[in-house]
Amino acid sequence: MSTALPTIPQYLFGVGEPAILILAFLVTSLLPEYYVSSLSKLPSTRSLLATEQIGVYQISNLFLLIAVLSFYILNSIHDAKVTRLFLNALWWGDLGHLGVTTWCLGRKRVWDVGSWSLVVWGNICIPAFLFTMRTLYFLGVFGSNFKA
Repeated sequence: MSTALPTIPQYLFGVGEPAILILAFLVTSLLPEYYVSSLSKLPSTRSLLATEQIGVYQISNLFLLIAVLSFYILNSIHDAKVTRLFLNALWWGDLGHLGVTTWCLGRKRVWDVGSWSLVVWGNICIPAFLFTMRTLYFLGVFGSNFKA
């Protein structure tokens, strides 16, 4: 597979990240009540309000969109500049995701790691990991940023 990325970032961002996003799409699409209750600590027995359902399904759609874009772009584009710009957009998305998630959870809940649900772990640790890996890529840790 010839792309503009070195091997490790290629598999991480072009294969691993889309797979994780497909899993997130499936969880939010098939189990929206679980997703909301696990993230917000609401009672899992109550039904979601229509606005909550709309929000969860929109998030689900975004997970699928980013998965498809990442897979297609990072596995077919050979232009290093386009690849870097795409990864830069995802880098900012990681920051936004982390910022919004931690802000909404609140300082007390963020620091109470023992109380985190699987959904909270996924919403904090996965973006933090991807943000770190993208930063290392931009710093050239995985080799040349511009593959010939």
